[in-house]
Amino acid sequence: MPKVINLQLVDMGQAYDFTQCGPVDHGDVLLVADGVAVLDRAWPVMVAGESEVFHHLADGVTWSDYLTHLDPGKADRLAAGVALATLPVADLVAQSVDCMELELARRRA
Repeated sequence: MPKVINLQLVDMGQAYDFTQCGPVDHGDVLLVADGVAVLDRAWPVMVAGESEVFHHLADGVTWSDYLTHLDPGKADRLAAGVALATLPVADLVAQSVDCMELELARRRA
């Protein structure tokens, strides 16, 4: 199951950097200042909201279309993340882990 990571208190550039070196996995949901995104392999992609920093699907491409081009294991985890990312933000916040707590836990391990 993908985790929900709360990055709302950092700017979008810092949020992008966190996705590149922090404890974030393919399919994880990212709560950010610009909306909600999901990590697709190494790329944070917006699911809801607009961002000039995070990636987005090409015009006219749906998540269903996009998922058909991934291998089944990657597609299943990403589909789970996208489904989770469509929940109301309040629900996502309630089940999220703060990015700093996640980073501290990783460093302790």
